[in-house]
Amino acid sequence: MSSENHADDCQEQSEDRTNRSTDTDAVAAGTADSRLDFEFISQEKVEPLNHRQKQIYCQKRTRFIEYLREKGKVQYKEVGYAEGSVKPMARLIQQVFEYVWENQGHTTTDLTQDQADDFIDALSADEIRRNDGDRYDGDSKRKFNDVLRCWFEWNNEDWEPAVTFESDGPRDNSDPFTKGEMERLWQASLDYKSIPTYNNVGPEERDRWKAHIAQELGIPKEDVTPEHWTERNTSWKIPALIRTTRETGWRCAMVARLKIQWYKPETQVIVIPREDAVKNDVQWRQKLSDEAADTLERWLDQRKNKTKYDGRDEIWLNRESNPYSSENLNRLLNDLIDEAGINPNGRKLTWHSFRHYVATYTYQEYRDLKMVAEVLRQKTKSAAERYVHVPEEMKEQAASHL
Repeated sequence: MSSENHADDCQEQSEDRTNRSTDTDAVAAGTADSRLDFEFISQEKVEPLNHRQKQIYCQKRTRFIEYLREKGKVQYKEVGYAEGSVKPMARLIQQVFEYVWENQGHTTTDLTQDQADDFIDALSADEIRRNDGDRYDGDSKRKFNDVLRCWFEWNNEDWEPAVTFESDGPRDNSDPFTKGEMERLWQASLDYKSIPTYNNVGPEERDRWKAHIAQELGIPKEDVTPEHWTERNTSWKIPALIRTTRETGWRCAMVARLKIQWYKPETQVIVIPREDAVKNDVQWRQKLSDEAADTLERWLDQRKNKTKYDGRDEIWLNRESNPYSSENLNRLLNDLIDEAGINPNGRKLTWHSFRHYVATYTYQEYRDLKMVAEVLRQKTKSAAERYVHVPEEMKEQAASHL
């Protein structure tokens, strides 16, 4: 046999071994995939994923389903969903992933908040439909919001859908305050939980106030001192929170993340790092007005003397020394709404209403959705448009001309 023929034979044998090895690896991967248990869905549903992605996705999906069963319904009470609800919710989250795999141009084993927002936008526009081609009704759409909220809670993320769904279709999640109401909220924050001075009340009234302060601070009544009274009437914590949110439209999650080192007093700018930006992947610089900066600096100066902030870098902590949650912030806002005498008149006023306020009046000033997107740190004009409303003042003016 010539050396040339021998070389050809060797090459063919080598290729044959390579092909057999590749076939063996494929069979092994297929066998391993078949052993993965994707509860409530078939193997065909995860075919877009490669072998390693399937393993990761299977583990993540299994843990999420366990979360639904154990505490998905009420997380802090560890109350889970009934088994009859777990199965449809597991299938709904799979539909979200399938939409992302099909429309994002690549497969992934996780969901971002932007991807969830895109899905809800498409659902609202009836671009996502049932298998029979019919549109989802409002109640079915609401269930997608519910399962996505559970997904992000499980991942320790604060996600609030920009659109909610009811039986009669989609509705904006929150309504904006008017300019007059925002000013009243600001004034209410300056007077929030003010009490009579220590020396201006009699013994009986003083005793009642001491019991009230003790309950709020979580300390024995006998430990309440005149200094505690003074602190209640001079704290800039709540005014700083309201004044800065009035200008920025902070999301609840952003309030929880804000750090003292991000604020630059020489320029009155808060610099938010890319990795901490909620629903963003770029750094942003938030300029504050003179009044907002002055209020924040007053609070930061007071904050240095409060022991519960020792070793902590969050700008604001709640009474339990934890970062504020959406529940904490909405409870605070409800108190301020009551103190300010604001009548919702059928509107849904939540902490998210600050963002709707900023968007609505920015648009009224500039008539530019690109400007609104920039102010709210939204990536697209269509996303920013969801926050723009017709101001109540304009509705009243229009009615007066009829």
